[in-house]
Parts: sequence; structure tokens; C-alpha cells
Amino acid sequence: MKITSITARAVDCGFNSQKLQTSRVASPMSRFPRFAEQRASWMWPTKKVFVRVTGEDGSTGWGCTNGGEIVEMIVNEHLSRLLAGQDMNYLRLLNDQMSASLLPNDRSGFAMMAVAGVDIALWDLAAKANGQPLVDVLGGADVDALPVYITTPRPEVFIGGPWKGLKAAAPYGPESGEDGLKENVALMHRFAEAAGEGVPIMIDAFLAWDADYTLRFAEAVADLPVAWIEDPIPPQDIEGLQKIRDGLDPEVALALGNFAFSYADCADLLRSGVVGMLQPDVAWAGGITETLRILELAESADVPVILHNTCEQPWALAIAAARQSGVLVECVDRGESSPLYELIGPRPDFTDGHAAIPRDPKGNQPPAHVFEAFGPSATDIKKG
Repeated sequence: MKITSITARAVDCGFNSQKLQTSRVASPMSRFPRFAEQRASWMWPTKKVFVRVTGEDGSTGWGCTNGGEIVEMIVNEHLSRLLAGQDMNYLRLLNDQMSASLLPNDRSGFAMMAVAGVDIALWDLAAKANGQPLVDVLGGADVDALPVYITTPRPEVFIGGPWKGLKAAAPYGPESGEDGLKENVALMHRFAEAAGEGVPIMIDAFLAWDADYTLRFAEAVADLPVAWIEDPIPPQDIEGLQKIRDGLDPEVALALGNFAFSYADCADLLRSGVVGMLQPDVAWAGGITETLRILELAESADVPVILHNTCEQPWALAIAAARQSGVLVECVDRGESSPLYELIGPRPDFTDGHAAIPRDPKGNQPPAHVFEAFGPSATDIKKG
């Protein structure tokens, strides 16, 4: 089947009103006082970008990614014209063409988010054309649910729960001195108490630290069950990551890859030998096609993979179920309800610390306000 059109729309889904955005969370901007108290004060364009691919029979596939108007423009003004009229059955070729077309002037997160949004929509359309859920198109799964760890700003809510780990977002970095370090350590004690005996805890530093600070923090929490430290410094700083790895307890992993936006980025990290847990985001790192390559790469390097923000991405849950074994997935706690929980389909059911694998052959379905953002043609498709 040939592709007749590709359209993207940036839609405000309330991302910057989430607690993790309005709280103090360490970031690369924490060293600038006017941006330190709220991540929302500086965050990149935060509108979600929905991508609709239409086939020649009128059927539609949907993808969703980040990057707001920037990614919307890349899809609408560039990628859409490259793929219009092409055969959608050659997903790997189309993914290669999109990525290669951006290489001369952009290989940033925004570029690969755009590729991802289109790629996810193409896979959705392919699954619908086969009348199968995506997990079956990817090879099928012999389990119905996957174990979950929780990323949360409120660990006490999860006391005594069946979750397989609790992860904190570090509130402070080196700019906050000894007081900030003590606050980070105190936070991890709260997490350890909430998690309970035998349950690992983790911390995401969101590129806000440096190598020396990371090692000081690790020493200060050596008595706690810290499983990994995530993204303490930028992934391009291989020398700094090597310094951390050399000085870190071998039992504490470096979790990296959230900001590795392609197979090439992940390959650079894996070659360094510092990665204990690779965590690419399917909607940021080129989509399903690129992620499948990354999984093969990580398997050959014997490095485990947890797909970033898995439970808000039905395609990530499907990949984890169909292409990984013994895998853990991530759920970001956004409170009891959030518009981010059901952007492209129902929020997964959680039972005994596990997330159900999506098996609806109807595939990705955005909420009504997203259909409205695409105008009358999308509304007509919804009615049909």
C-alpha cells in the first residue's frame, strides 16, 4: 500500500503542568538561578506532536512524539514530501531515508523525534492493515504483562506496593553545594524506606551533575540499595563517564541512553564500555525501526535495555514484550490522573506491579481533541 499523506500537529497536552515539571528537579539549567526552581521554566517546546499517516485505501496510522512546533515543522515541511507516494511495506528503507535526509544539517533530538513520530505511525498503519495488534506484528509475546518500576516525586504513595523499584528525580546538583548534596542523600533515604527491604532504588540526575559530584553522591548513599544512577552527565562526555565508572561501586550501574537519539549515539555509548543499563526512548530515538536495531546492538554488547517512559507508549510496551526477555519497564507517576496517560490509547492496566501488554488490533487512537486539531478530514475518519 502506498502512502498518500503525512501530517503532524503539535498539541498542548499539559506537559509543563506536571509535578515533575513544576518541582525543583536538577537539570543542565540548574546552574542558572532563574531556571533552577522549575524545569518548566526553561524546557524545550513541550507540546506533544501527533503524526497521522494515510494510506491509499484511506486507512490511517498514528504516532506521537515530543518537540512541539519544531518537530511538527520537520514532519510537515520535509519528511512528508519525501514519503508521499512511497510503499509503506518497506519500513526499514523509509526509516533509513528519513534519517539520511536530515544528516547533512541536523541529527538532534528534534530531528530524530520527527523520524520517530512518522515511523511509529507507519508501524501502526501496518499493524492495522494486518488486522493484528502491534505486539503480534513484532513477533508475539508469551506473557500478558511486564514488571514495572516507578519514577515518582512522591515515594510515600508507593509504600508496600508490588513495584520492582522506585526512582527519584534528583532535585539538586553541584551548584547547590553541600546542602544540596545532603538533600539528595536524604531523598534517597526516603525512597529506600518507601520501597522496603529488597526493592531497589534509583536516581535520575538529568545531565545536571559532574563526575566528581556523582562519585561523592555515590559514596554518601553506599549504605542504600541504589541500583543505578541515570544520566549524571551528558552522554557525549565519555571521558567523564569513564571516570565515574572507574570510581563507582561495580554493583551500581550507569543508566544511559535517554538522550541518545539514534543507533549511532547508542553505539558510541556501548563502545565506551561504561553502560550498565541502556535506556533509549522509542519516540525520541528514531521510532520502532531504529529501536529494534538498538536492541540488537545492546544484545551483542550484553547490556540490558529498559525503554524510557515505557508505560505511556503502547509501542514501547509491545517492543519490550515481543523482543526482550526478563525485561523491566518504566512507569512515570504523574498523579492519580493525567492527560499524558492516554495520549494514544488507554492507559495500561496495572496488576501486582505489572503492566498489561496492549493487544487491541485497532492500534493507536488519539483522544477527540487531537482529531479536532487535524481538522475535518480527521473528524470524518473518526466518525467512519
